[in-house]
Amino acid sequence: MNFFKQTLRELQISVIICGVLNILIGMWFPKSMLYYVFGGVLGTVTALVMTDNMARAIERAVSDEKRAAARIRFAYLFRYLIAIIVMVVACVSPYVNPIATFIGIFSLKFATYLTPLIHKINLKINPNSLESDGSEDCEEEQNDSESVAIGR
Repeated sequence: MNFFKQTLRELQISVIICGVLNILIGMWFPKSMLYYVFGGVLGTVTALVMTDNMARAIERAVSDEKRAAARIRFAYLFRYLIAIIVMVVACVSPYVNPIATFIGIFSLKFATYLTPLIHKINLKINPNSLESDGSEDCEEEQNDSESVAIGR
């Protein structure tokens, strides 16, 4: 697994942790716990979809440098459109708590601060979880090009 996918996975784990904390802490305060849980799950799933969209947009932008800015801009607008639609649905639906949904979506922001801690824990649990990030390949290519230049 490359570094980019590992970081995405750690971010998604952080989003799930924040979403679970949102549900566990917040479900004791509103009148109907079940609606708060529905809202928290809806917001957390939306945040996970947004992280996946962000990762795909970055991969596409890196592969196509000419249209990178346009792709990133479109993905940004798409993510916010998703968040707006989900919030409108949460506000209109009588079975979903919109505050829990908002906190679930906003957990993506908190999760970015939690990701380095998840990374450290991941490295302690499984030190070989991160394969090379491509730097060794670059060194091999550089050595090969030096060999060709020298005539080996």
